[in-house]
Amino acid sequence: MLYPWLLELDLSPAKTIFWFPSDGGGALPTGCEHILKKMNCPIAMAKFGQEQCKKVHNLDVHHIPHAVDVKNYFPLKKNERDELRKKWNLNDKFVIGVVARNQGRKMLDRTIKMMALYAKINPNAILLMHCDANDPAQVFPISQLINRYGIQNRVLFTGTTYFKGFDYKKMNDVYNLMDVFLLTTSGEGFGVPIIEAMACEVPVIATDYTTTGELVLDNNSGVGIDLVGTEIEENPRIHGDEILNGTLTGSWAVERGICDIKDGAKKLDYLFKNLDKRKEFGLNGRKAVLEKYDWNVTKKAWFDVINKLGGDY
Repeated sequence: MLYPWLLELDLSPAKTIFWFPSDGGGALPTGCEHILKKMNCPIAMAKFGQEQCKKVHNLDVHHIPHAVDVKNYFPLKKNERDELRKKWNLNDKFVIGVVARNQGRKMLDRTIKMMALYAKINPNAILLMHCDANDPAQVFPISQLINRYGIQNRVLFTGTTYFKGFDYKKMNDVYNLMDVFLLTTSGEGFGVPIIEAMACEVPVIATDYTTTGELVLDNNSGVGIDLVGTEIEENPRIHGDEILNGTLTGSWAVERGICDIKDGAKKLDYLFKNLDKRKEFGLNGRKAVLEKYDWNVTKKAWFDVINKLGGDY
């Protein structure tokens, strides 16, 4: 969608489906609305993208969510989880998990800084990071930032590398090691790791921006982190020309949310101290995935769209 040469292609007589993410506020990336107008059937991955298209660009688009295979992502039995945590030497720790590549949009510096704050008040907290600590494309040397704040003994990497990932079983184990899933993102076009964590009954803490509202808050599967210097009522779920104190303008004129690390640390501590709430969020998350974000559910919507291509579109 970011490449204007798509506008020069003559796609007729084929009918076109364009399944797209939108991962920031303000508007679609510059010029992308023209790409969507060219398509027979533009489909947003998230309600956020669908509503943004309508509010900001006056475009009517469909919505079919991303999904996961719940046979790959599921909560382990208690004894299996206990054994897994024992293997990783985490059985008496409060494990804060992250699954994200160290790219600018993910704002992993916020994760490290938040952990540095929280480590001072919870001696049992461990940050489990599923990312490549030596990623050649990382936006900053993550190990250097960890060392800067003196939390080397509080951060554990899973061992994944950019060119050699984990299979589904290992990824399911990673999520089952977590007590909470944390994402300090500046915006998500959907947020697949969020629903992977939810499928494993892991409560979510994520920046309250873009898709967090529909995935986490609406499903009561976790909590949102406030934007810096922004009251909740000042942060509309879909914003165009509203001025938010907690955003910065990035590439393609897209607004990026900056989460408040102090608020995030408070919410980590809230979930640490409220086991019943963590369990409630976890159960709600799994239920939402089974009802909305399982491929066996979403494929029906895809069949409907494809069947209509010969008629309505």
